[in-house]
Amino acid sequence: MSTPAPDHSALEARIAADPRYAALVRDRQRFSWLLTAITVAVYSGFISLIAFDKPLMARPIGGGTVSLAVVLGAAMLIGTVAICAVYVRRANGEYDARLADLLTSLRS
Repeated sequence: MSTPAPDHSALEARIAADPRYAALVRDRQRFSWLLTAITVAVYSGFISLIAFDKPLMARPIGGGTVSLAVVLGAAMLIGTVAICAVYVRRANGEYDARLADLLTSLRS
C-alpha cells in the first residue's frame, strides 16, 4: 500500500514568489558566471599561448628540463581546483544559509 506524496506545490510557489529567493538565485548565478568567465579566460589564454607562441611555451624554466608549458598547465589545474573550492565554500557558507533562512520563515 503506498502513501500519497505530500503536496509541495504551495510551498514551492511561495518560495518562487519570494524576492529573497530571486535575489539568492541572481547572486548565485552572477558568482558562478564570474568564476566561469575566469576559467574560460585562463584556459583560452593557455591554448592561445600554445597555438601562437610555441617557442615561449617550450622555453625551459630555470635552465632545467621542465618547460613553461608544463608549469603553466600545472598552475592552471591547481587554479581550477581552487576556483571549485571557492564556489563550494561560498555555496556552503552563504547560499545554503540564506536558503535555510528563507525556508524557515516560509514554513512558519
